[in-house]
Amino acid sequence: MKIVLVGPAWPYRGGIAETTNSLYAELRARGHEVKIAGFAKQFPGFLFPGKTQFDTSRTMDIESQRILIPWNPLSWKKTAKWISEEQPDLIGFKWWMPYFGLGYWGVMRALEKQYRPRVAFICHNVIPHERRFGDRILSMLALSRSSFFLTFSKNEAEELRTLFPQIASERIRFALAPLTDKYDAFECGQEAAKRELGIDAKKLLLFMGLVRSYKGLDILLRAMQEIVRSDSEVKLVIAGEFYEEQARYEKLIYDLGIRANVMLRPGYVPAEDVGTYLAAADVNVLPYRSATQSGIMILAYAHGCPVIATNVGGLAEVIEEGKTGYVVEPENPAQITQAVKKFFEAGGRASHEPHVRVMSENFTWSKSCEILEEYGHLAGKA
Repeated sequence: MKIVLVGPAWPYRGGIAETTNSLYAELRARGHEVKIAGFAKQFPGFLFPGKTQFDTSRTMDIESQRILIPWNPLSWKKTAKWISEEQPDLIGFKWWMPYFGLGYWGVMRALEKQYRPRVAFICHNVIPHERRFGDRILSMLALSRSSFFLTFSKNEAEELRTLFPQIASERIRFALAPLTDKYDAFECGQEAAKRELGIDAKKLLLFMGLVRSYKGLDILLRAMQEIVRSDSEVKLVIAGEFYEEQARYEKLIYDLGIRANVMLRPGYVPAEDVGTYLAAADVNVLPYRSATQSGIMILAYAHGCPVIATNVGGLAEVIEEGKTGYVVEPENPAQITQAVKKFFEAGGRASHEPHVRVMSENFTWSKSCEILEEYGHLAGKA
């Protein structure tokens, strides 16, 4: 089957690009001819809150035609022309943000008629975590052009069925979110990992990834105040790039009186350090206000690290309570405190890790690829 994926891929960085890279590799391994209609430019510089949009830590062998500029109508036509010339059996648009809605709509509108029924949307977020004016309009503009959707949680599939009740239920499918890149595992043990990172902690909580409001770091910090009161051995390391004002979090840490128990490691975590942080931590905490699924959670599982996460989106769908981790209600520092207490009383990482390792075997691309293959064959016959 000939497949074109539309969306970010290496050298762009971030979770969505990682899934494109990984899906591309898996589909090729299954014998398909795969190409990527990637971005010539992804965001204007003034809209991007981080330091760089690119992954400079490695090189990858990916056949990506960097052609699409989401805000440039000329690139929409150019992208559609290139896709049509490839004569694909399936066109998979990666969807996670309304910002791309107009550009995607423009590409689909410019596609030759015989290729429009071959469009599938691979949805990470149907509607974004941090909603803004116009999000729903732009999302509906793009999503309404597709007649098939793949999501990575039951919750997102149900949201699509609510938005598009006219679409047959079997054309909105979901599969467990896949592990995109395991990164190198740190094989020398937990204490050695802590020494490698310069972390002095007997009990270590980890918050890793981009710091944004919807991820609820402030909620975790408020929980830390009570956690430290009841167990001064517990420390928290925050490893990730701040997409919000870092000083605000530093002030909160100071005001809560937890500076001695919180370590800030600001900046994008390089690939070679990811496995080390996950080896050092006792538990990875995801205090999200909203979510669909979490690549960080799946990555933690792949490295044997248990999780504590809020009951939002599809996070709770992949947590075995008391085995792979604990589920707490959002916006509730007290419940996070209790979950941390239960985690260590139950034996900490050592008692949870065997269950985590078993759960981690579920996060593959197999089911997602089977769904896309099934639709691609049907679309090709239409």
